[in-house]
This record gives sequence, C-alpha cells and structure tokens, in this order.
Amino acid sequence: MDIHTANCPKCGSVFRQNLRNLCNTCIQEENLFYDRCSNYLWKHPATHTRQLSEATGTPMDLLTDWVRAGKFPTTYSQLDYPCESCHSPIYAGRLCHSCLGTFRMAALEIQTRVPRRTATGLFSIAGRAKGY
Repeated sequence: MDIHTANCPKCGSVFRQNLRNLCNTCIQEENLFYDRCSNYLWKHPATHTRQLSEATGTPMDLLTDWVRAGKFPTTYSQLDYPCESCHSPIYAGRLCHSCLGTFRMAALEIQTRVPRRTATGLFSIAGRAKGY
C-alpha cells in the first residue's frame, strides 16, 4: 500500500493527500474561517461578500470560492463573486449577462462561418453549397 504525499499549496508542508488537497493545519484554519463566516451571516444576513471578508478576516479569494461553490445557503442573497470575464459582481453562474450575451453573439457569428456538411454531401458556407 502506497502513501501518497504532497506539499500543501498554502503553507508548503508535506501532508498525506486527501480530497481537499490541504494539510490538516490549513484545513482547520479554513474550517475556522467558515465557522466565523456562518456565524456572522446568521446575525447579519444582508451582508455583502466584501463586508463579510472584512468583518471575519477571511481572505477574499477563499470567500469567493465558497460563494461560487454554493457553500452558503441561498437565503444570503447579497453574497456575490466576480464574473470570470469582466470581474463585475454576479450571483450565479460563471459569466455576467453582458459577457454571456457577447459570447453568444460570437458563437453565432462563428457558427455562420464554419463549413457544415449537408445531407447531399456538400459543404455549406454562409448559405452557399460547395461540392468537394
């Protein structure tokens, strides 16, 4: 039986690999931050993400990862995280409505330019059929 070890990405210590990919010390630290956040949200449910980070001392990147992963109940509707494209605040998904629309338009434009094989064995490029 092999024991797989790795270095903790947060503190650099050697640890036995686990599902969270952190050493026990860093896992306990994250659990403390999570408990602080949960307790604070219980008392202040209308708190925004940045306010929660400042009030509990939780690093913003850790907090946004939790919000993105859905670790807090949806009753805390003011918790947001940045859009992966433009970094504007969003509450669900990976992209804001503006970026999602931009990507959809780009996909439609590409779709009209890509050759497609028709039922007759011809390729259709922007509405014109060419035989190959």
